[in-house]
Amino acid sequence: MKIESTNSLSNTTYRRVTDCLRLAIVNGEFKPGQRLKMSGLIDKFGTSQMPIREALQQLQGEGLITIIPQRGTRVRSIDIRFISNIYDMRIALESLLIRKACEKKTLGWIDDLKRAQDIYESLIDKKNIPELIEANHHFHRVHNIAADNEEALEELERTEMLLTVLRTTYGYHKARILQVKIEHHEMIKCFEKWDTASVLAIHANHCENGKSTMLQRISEKIGTKKTNN
Repeated sequence: MKIESTNSLSNTTYRRVTDCLRLAIVNGEFKPGQRLKMSGLIDKFGTSQMPIREALQQLQGEGLITIIPQRGTRVRSIDIRFISNIYDMRIALESLLIRKACEKKTLGWIDDLKRAQDIYESLIDKKNIPELIEANHHFHRVHNIAADNEEALEELERTEMLLTVLRTTYGYHKARILQVKIEHHEMIKCFEKWDTASVLAIHANHCENGKSTMLQRISEKIGTKKTNN
C-alpha cells in the first residue's frame, strides 16, 4: 500500500482549501468586503493554519482577496470591472507570447497545437464542460509555452483557475463552444504561415468574444438574482 508523505498530504489539503475558497467567493458564499477569520476557516475546512495560510496567499495572488497586516483578510468584489480587467491583462500577455512564438518558427509545437484541437473537438458532443474548458486551456498553453517566457506564462496561470471557475459557474454554452472551435482553426492556419499579424488579430477577437460572453452571462445571473429578490 502506498503511503503519502506529509508534504503530499499538505499539498492535497492546500489545493482542496484553495479550490473550495475560490468557488465560495465566486458563488457569493463569502460576500465582498467580508472578513475571513482564520478560526472560522479552520472550523470550516477542518484543517490546520498552514494550508489555509497558503490558500489565502494563492487567492491574494489571483486578486480574489486582500490581506492587510493588522487589518485582516477581506474578500474583494468579483464584479464586471474586475473580470474585464483580468481578460484585458491576459489578452496583452498572450499577444506578447504569440509574437515570440511566431519569431521562433519551430514546427513541432504546431503539431501539438493540432492535437490539442483534436482533443477539444472530440469533447464537444460529450457535453462535459469541465473537460472542454481544460482542453481549451491546453490549446492556448501549447502556443504560449512555445514562446519560452516562463515569467509571462506563470502570470497567465495565476488567473487560469479563476477563469475556469467562472466559466463553470456562469456557463460555457454551445454557441460559444462551437465559436471557439472555428476561431482555433483560424489561429492554426495563420500559425502555419507564420502570419503573426493575422494570428494576433484573430486571437484578439477570440479573447474579446470570450470576455463579452462571460460578462453577458454574469450580467444575466445578476439580473436574475435581483428579480428573485
